[in-house]
Amino acid sequence: MCARDRAAADRCAVALGAVALFSAASHAQADSRPEDAAKDVVTRFERALQDHDVPGIAALVADDIVVFENGHRNDGWQDFRDNHLVPEMSGPRHPVKGTPVKLRATPQMAWGYTRTELFASSAKPRTVTHVLWSVYVLELRREGWKIVSLDWSIAKQK
Repeated sequence: MCARDRAAADRCAVALGAVALFSAASHAQADSRPEDAAKDVVTRFERALQDHDVPGIAALVADDIVVFENGHRNDGWQDFRDNHLVPEMSGPRHPVKGTPVKLRATPQMAWGYTRTELFASSAKPRTVTHVLWSVYVLELRREGWKIVSLDWSIAKQK
């Protein structure tokens, strides 16, 4: 119970408010429609990729994620982060334009794919140089929706 003096009561009210806020935020993904929650995770993941935000990406993927890219496989977050993400993020950032194509979800699992255009030519900055197709599999876990599998296929445009 909160103390009787005003300062202690104020601290107690702030603490209870914070608990309520964090509780509501943690249940927000589970309470929303599965497709909306999964789409939100994919959107935040792609934004974190563009921003080279490794902690942001880590918050959205499962520790046991499996990633496929053009015939290669990464097993788990640490392998994906250390042997794929971080090395690629050391290169230049290029403008991209992502488009969600399809997303389907049940209360426990979701899948979807996106199409991303990459503009990597400084000589022709408005020309699409590569197209990346991303396939996502998500699972609702105790901590919310997590990406458990990712399949990337990138092609250079002619």
